[in-house]
Amino acid sequence: MVERKTYFLTHIILWILIPLILFPVVWVVSTSIRRDEAAFSTKIFSSRISLQNYKDLLAPEKNMPALVQELQNLIMLTPPYDTWDRGRVEREIEKDISNLKSYIDETKSRYDKAEKGYRDLNNYLALKTNEIKNNIYLQLEALKKYLEENLPKKGEESNLSIKLSELKILKERINNLNYKISQNREEYNKVLVKIDALQREILEINNKINALNNEITFLNNKLDQYSLVSYKKASSLDRVFSSLIDRLSKYLDFDLLLQNIRSLSRKIKYFTSDSKYLYFQASFLKVSENLNNLIDQLDAKVSELNAYNRKVAILNQENEFLEMQKELLQNQEENIKEEVRPLTKVDQLKEFISSLDAKLDKLQTVDGLDALINEVSVWEGEFRDFVTSYIIEYGRDNLSSRIENTADKFKWFNDYKTLKDRFENLSSYLTKNLQKANELTSIIESRWRSFFEKSLQGDKTYLPELDSLYNLIKTDFVNFVSANMNIVSKKAGDLMDNVPFKETKRWLNVIDSELFRIDQIWKQKTKHYFLKWVRNSIVVSGIAAIITTLICSLAAYPFSRMRFWGRRYGILTLLLIQMFPSAVYMIAIYSLLNILGRFIPFLGLDTLSGLTFVYLGNIAYNMYLIKGYYDTIPDSLEESAMIDGATRFQTFYKIVLPLARPILTVVVILTFMSIFNEFIFARIILQDAQKYTYAIGLWTFSSGPYQTEWGLFTAAALLGMLPMTILFLSLQKYIVSGLTKGAVKG
Repeated sequence: MVERKTYFLTHIILWILIPLILFPVVWVVSTSIRRDEAAFSTKIFSSRISLQNYKDLLAPEKNMPALVQELQNLIMLTPPYDTWDRGRVEREIEKDISNLKSYIDETKSRYDKAEKGYRDLNNYLALKTNEIKNNIYLQLEALKKYLEENLPKKGEESNLSIKLSELKILKERINNLNYKISQNREEYNKVLVKIDALQREILEINNKINALNNEITFLNNKLDQYSLVSYKKASSLDRVFSSLIDRLSKYLDFDLLLQNIRSLSRKIKYFTSDSKYLYFQASFLKVSENLNNLIDQLDAKVSELNAYNRKVAILNQENEFLEMQKELLQNQEENIKEEVRPLTKVDQLKEFISSLDAKLDKLQTVDGLDALINEVSVWEGEFRDFVTSYIIEYGRDNLSSRIENTADKFKWFNDYKTLKDRFENLSSYLTKNLQKANELTSIIESRWRSFFEKSLQGDKTYLPELDSLYNLIKTDFVNFVSANMNIVSKKAGDLMDNVPFKETKRWLNVIDSELFRIDQIWKQKTKHYFLKWVRNSIVVSGIAAIITTLICSLAAYPFSRMRFWGRRYGILTLLLIQMFPSAVYMIAIYSLLNILGRFIPFLGLDTLSGLTFVYLGNIAYNMYLIKGYYDTIPDSLEESAMIDGATRFQTFYKIVLPLARPILTVVVILTFMSIFNEFIFARIILQDAQKYTYAIGLWTFSSGPYQTEWGLFTAAALLGMLPMTILFLSLQKYIVSGLTKGAVKG
């Protein structure tokens, strides 16, 4: 008897891994069918589902903006319509005008349905006013009862009053300290201003003193011109020199001046003529007098500067002491606040409970749906504001969570009020736009022939009514209608999940779906070439895969069956070359295609054939793969065939290839998939948007004009999987048949 084992751990791991692995796929699928473009919503699945993204990719609709632009081009006979015959152009114009009128009629019809759904919804809720009021009353009563039952114990009143008085005293002391600190800072800044002014004055005096050095230098040079033959033991200038040297030595900025004065004091003792001595004495005394005056000024300024510096130091010390006192008081304040916080929590909750009592009293006086909606719509914000401040002060707890839950139940009142206000605005603006669009379409229908005749004669002019209609779509509709319509549609989707009455969902769904269709009719959509991009990728990948498989199957055969010099290391050399990353040689390939394009245009840049040529370079790896499979096929099969008269090519074609069908199929699939998803070379080589491959096209959906349209991006990603999936499923039987082909019994 076989014992069955239950692998609990394996099952648990699988249950954990499967959702993680499948989540990206589920996200892509759900996002591709969402109407709200909420790619990062907390809700994976939305109630607002549509296949519009797939329609836009596979069968783009010519809506109002596209028709207006096409009509203008048709009437003016711009390319490619200039090559059409007259009858074809006229039929196309009449068809577009008819489509315009049908779109306007459809808009009116769908708006009527949406308006009827809105009226039915409003009437239904009006009938349910008393029930809604009772539900609100019960919710408020339940919240009030819960808060009262779970109200924290307040503690002793005397302890709270003492702590609050201490807190008040601390705040006063901190305010006094802040005032003193600010006063000190003002005084400090004033002293700094005075110090700055004194430093500038001292610098100016220093410059004047240094300027007198030129005169001292002149006297020194003058003395050097005379022969000094006698020495005067005593001079009346000695005291002057000594005084100047002593006074200047106190400062470090006058070294050069001191050297010149000392030199002059030594030289002036030697003279041959007393008359010249008297001349130099008079000159020097004049200079020394100026120097003494400047030094007196300098001493006074330096003394004043030192006094201010001492004052700055004192102010700094006082500020540091005051800041320390302030920090200590603030720490005491924080400690008291921590002690008081649980005591004040009760007071805040009691104030909130009192507000609930006021709301209950107000609710009794409210009459009618509109008054009820206006009253209750603001409660959600009030509740959430209280919860936010409560969490900041005391942290999240069961009380705050209960208040939040009640606020969530009141959210639909605010959503409905927004929907109601916006729908009224939408009705007014949309009616005006439809009326104006009808008038312009009628004028276009009556006047287009005259402008078309002028275009046939070479006088191409715009039909002004078409420009007016286009401006109506691009400006008036977008600014006034679309803005309100998108909000109404979103709020309708939100209300489907929030309104407590299931009966309202059908009317909300009508409003949402009808307005969404109106938006699609009037919305300006960016043009894309998705089907061309997929077709380009299929063509390039298919041709490259077939050619690669054909070449590799032929090239691998000699390496497997024949013996020649270089056979062993030749394929390894090719593999080694293939191992270099594509980024290394992409510039060389770009240059190669640029040169080839001059002589062989269809192999140049911005061509699909040139891109296919580049993809044929992935041969070495596939050849090695096929060669390994050839080695598993017995040589005896070919030898038997050759004995029977078959040539080498016949054995290869009729024996080896059928048996190698599995590996050839694998090479086709792998090559197709790698080329289909390749991005780098396609991005470098292709420039024309219509020649893009699927990989570049998918990139434009995420980083170009579609960068915020996640629905289109995910839908394109899913559709891009189809060619590879179809290829694999269609070739799967060849893999199996090839593996079993040639199997014999025994």
